Amino acid sequence: MDHILEKLFESPAKVRVIRIFVRNPEETFTLPDISKKSQIRRRVVRRELGKLLNIGLVKKKTVKKVRMFFTNTEFRLLPELKDLVIKDAVASKKDLLLKAKKLGNIKLIIISGVFINSEQSRTDMLIIGDGIKRSKLERFLTDIESELGRPLQYTVMDLDEFKYRMNMYDRFLRDIFEFPHEKLINRLKI
Repeated sequence: MDHILEKLFESPAKVRVIRIFVRNPEETFTLPDISKKSQIRRRVVRRELGKLLNIGLVKKKTVKKVRMFFTNTEFRLLPELKDLVIKDAVASKKDLLLKAKKLGNIKLIIISGVFINSEQSRTDMLIIGDGIKRSKLERFLTDIESELGRPLQYTVMDLDEFKYRMNMYDRFLRDIFEFPHEKLINRLKI
């Protein structure tokens, strides 16, 4: 019998596909969905799916002539694999920081939720800054989501809105600061 672990982690593409299934066990995906979410070409996704189907992590079904893929929740190593995926540093904080600095005049970035394995967070990332270009922000978030294997909950504010909401003791912001979080960039000295 082949060893599952030997086949499991042989390429970065496979890791991205695995993250999608492990982080979203209740969802079904088409090949184009997986390709888009992982930012990997369809032929590569197809190859990796074949391997994951072979070891039993992923199952498939056909609905109205559309092939759908979903997580095999009975896979014997799923709990351990989920722990590995959660503990894995998605993008190193150093890489995340370098990418974030290119967004504009960033004053504060707080990461929580999926980045620190906290279910209580109201948002995964809070970005405060001025002159943030929408196209750069969307590209930044898409890259992070493809690494994570799931959509990000994020909030973006300019500095004036942030100050206004802080001064009025906004509940959303208080929750972010009261629950576990890390400051990736903190030019506001909060």
